[in-house]
Amino acid sequence: MIGQNVARASQSGLRTATLLGRRTMVTQQERWTLETARNAGSYIDGPNKVQLSHVVPNIEASWKSLSKEEQYGVFRQLEELQRKDWKELSINEKKAAYFVSFGPHGPRKPITASGQGAKTFAGVVALLGVTTVVYYLMRANGGAPVKTMTKEWQEASNRIAIEQKQNPITGISSENYQGKGHVQSA
Repeated sequence: MIGQNVARASQSGLRTATLLGRRTMVTQQERWTLETARNAGSYIDGPNKVQLSHVVPNIEASWKSLSKEEQYGVFRQLEELQRKDWKELSINEKKAAYFVSFGPHGPRKPITASGQGAKTFAGVVALLGVTTVVYYLMRANGGAPVKTMTKEWQEASNRIAIEQKQNPITGISSENYQGKGHVQSA
């Protein structure tokens, strides 16, 4: 019984996230396993039973500090509480049940940490700055432009193209051609 519930609890969120195409950051250490369920027995009904009255009022803050076995024990105890009439549950118990089921942990844990967007933006801007500096350093130290990029060479290429009647329909050799031909330099 416990093993089936653990398998269902640990796999359903991951399977749902996978089917929906969401990436999750559930690690092996965070996932509830059958071993977790076996070890959590004393936290559910034993001498080390987790006292919900201590955990429930501030579950959002204390959830991360609980061991996997204690988390599973709280989960099971809240599961038992939810089988009662919901009108009998306190507001804190309802909030805790919601947090354990839908809180930002396990498969719903955010992939990126807060502030990650600003770090990514700063990194992109820094890399663009570095590439711009490298580009202008290469242009400054690259030497003279090649001789085929001079205006005289390109005008000579235009004359040769007209003599050879290159592209006589719409190109440089056509009757009403208005373009610059091979001239690219200003």
